[in-house]
Amino acid sequence: MRREMVARLRALPRARLQDASARVAARLVATAAWAGAEAVLTFLSMPGEIDTAPLIAAARAAGKTVAVPLIEEGDIRFVVLPPGVGGPDGKELPRDKWGIPVPDVAWAAFDPARATRPLVTAPGLAFDRQGNRLGRGKGYYDRFLTRARAACPGTVALAVCFSFQLQGEVPHGPRDAPVDGVVTEDAVIAIGDRESA
Repeated sequence: MRREMVARLRALPRARLQDASARVAARLVATAAWAGAEAVLTFLSMPGEIDTAPLIAAARAAGKTVAVPLIEEGDIRFVVLPPGVGGPDGKELPRDKWGIPVPDVAWAAFDPARATRPLVTAPGLAFDRQGNRLGRGKGYYDRFLTRARAACPGTVALAVCFSFQLQGEVPHGPRDAPVDGVVTEDAVIAIGDRESA
């Protein structure tokens, strides 16, 4: 499933990616999770992923704190994205060998324990309607979501993806952290009784 999804994402025309990304952002902004969030924790897009620049711009326009992931020692922590960096009109960041923008280690750390109701936009290759998420195999977000939910029970995680990434079922295990909902360019799917949308 990973190989299939990576191939489909790489084959997406840029115009479709940009259009779908804008539609995902519009749907996300209309959710209750967005309205109640003081902070939005979002990934910085690698080539072929939903472009999070519109989400970043919308969060800033709404006065929300924006935090982005920084990979350190085989794990991720979130740092606050400074004004004027990222988003469609912000300064671009250097990219790593996978094409992922790299935040500055000197940026202020985001502490989930001090957040009232953070919203995490979770990346992934495939998702299902039970909230299962297939990432790229490193477990970064599974570990982070587990820690964030323990530190702040109000944490909400919504997957943002293309509609074709929503599958009937994705492989998952006991260490995988499910999402609370899935937002595609076509729909918002709430998972079970978890509060999300």
